[in-house]
Amino acid sequence: MSTSIFQPGQMIFREGDTTQEAYRILKGRVEISIAGEGKAVILAQLGEGDIFGEMAMVDERPRSASAQCLEVTECEVLTAENFNEAVLQRPEILIPYLASFFERLRTANDRLRMEMRLRARAEQQVPVAGATAMVAPAMRVVAPVTASIAPPSLELTRVPVAVAAPVAGSPVAVAAVPVAPPPAGGYQSVVLTAATDHAKARLPEGTVVIQKFPYRIGRKHDTPGKGATVFASNDLPIADDKPYQISRNHCSIEREGDNFFVRDRGSSVGTVVNDAPIGLAEDTLTKDLRGGENEVLLGADDSPFKFKITLS
Repeated sequence: MSTSIFQPGQMIFREGDTTQEAYRILKGRVEISIAGEGKAVILAQLGEGDIFGEMAMVDERPRSASAQCLEVTECEVLTAENFNEAVLQRPEILIPYLASFFERLRTANDRLRMEMRLRARAEQQVPVAGATAMVAPAMRVVAPVTASIAPPSLELTRVPVAVAAPVAGSPVAVAAVPVAPPPAGGYQSVVLTAATDHAKARLPEGTVVIQKFPYRIGRKHDTPGKGATVFASNDLPIADDKPYQISRNHCSIEREGDNFFVRDRGSSVGTVVNDAPIGLAEDTLTKDLRGGENEVLLGADDSPFKFKITLS
């Protein structure tokens, strides 16, 4: 295992490259992007401790995205040979990498479960000749399934709002209101603040300026080495007591291009963003954030963990 220093603007690897090293950021920031129509689409802005490039080391496929330094950046570089040696001789140094693997796998698994549910529901709603179409009683708008799940990596995970046409004879649904597009040049600041006294008491600081995406939030563990603590992958660990409102891996604030959104990471009780619930029990895992203040509730309706995310 070695370390490398990269300069601002330097490309560590490009989408389509066949290199297979994995990287852990020791200092600095790295932007992950994919080619879009006319310009690159930002998928992540990573900081100290974050892992990237690990999936190419495992599946030996071309890079699915590009990695570029935003400032002077020092990275630990892990090759497939390093990984094999560490498994046999020093497995403890692989814990950050394994935590990243599990996070990617959890994301892909959640999306697969959601896709299977939506596909089954869509099939039930297909009209049959001579029969009345079945109409699901759900009031929320279901995003159409247009593509299969990609390999578990940093990828497009945002679900845009879909507009559903009304069905004759069905209950009138409350239409989801699309979020206004970002301003020219995008948002320059993303700030998280506690909106209740209970939440304020558990934040290390009253206000958190978020400069890395995804920014992961989950339950804090006070006993090292117990259960999933070893593989915890949270930027903001929040202390909670039984009955838990916050899951070990609860939600994340993410970026896709100029859009910012909240993604539920498979929480047990769920997440509510601007009164819209997201999670495995709902019809979507993500909710776009709008300009200005957004309200985020971690847990059930009576949860004391209420926060505000301000985009400006």
